[in-house]
Amino acid sequence: MKKDENNTTTKPHFWKWAIASVIFRLILIYFPKNLNLATRPEVSTPVTSLRRLADGYWLTQSSMSPYAGSMYHGSPLLLSILGPLTLKKIEGQPYHLLCSLVSVIADFISAMLIRATGLNLRMTYCERLQLLGLGKLFEISEILPSEDIAALVYLWNPFTIVTCVGFNTTPVENLFIISSLYGACIRNLTVR
Repeated sequence: MKKDENNTTTKPHFWKWAIASVIFRLILIYFPKNLNLATRPEVSTPVTSLRRLADGYWLTQSSMSPYAGSMYHGSPLLLSILGPLTLKKIEGQPYHLLCSLVSVIADFISAMLIRATGLNLRMTYCERLQLLGLGKLFEISEILPSEDIAALVYLWNPFTIVTCVGFNTTPVENLFIISSLYGACIRNLTVR
């Protein structure tokens, strides 16, 4: 009994690490000048730059095509979703703060969709093993399940953290891609 009690107390917790990654991102958002990631070509490209998106949205508001020149190269969907956020300010804070908060939320939702996709795939695999009479191979173990590990790898990946803080559209694009993969996994064409 004591071994079981000790093992359950030392078992790693998914939510503790997931919330810690969100808090870490929020802390990094408030030091953008010190990190200077928006100017790094590894992080922010003309396709993913939030500055280019703001310029493209301004051109759209001025009744000009953002695609006419070489100003904006991103998706029209991103232009319509994130474009209005580039004009908003929160109590005198610049627009990138609001867009960075959207990036943090998008990263967290993406991780939860990765987790849900992994859970769905694992349950399907368990059902098939039980049909073959091999159900004991997938008993609950003391380590984190694979879907939790995949979500935590996404949340603690240094590149996803840097893109979240680097003022670009990559987290929202990742959310679109992961939500379509989740929709395919649950066999639903329109993910709501």
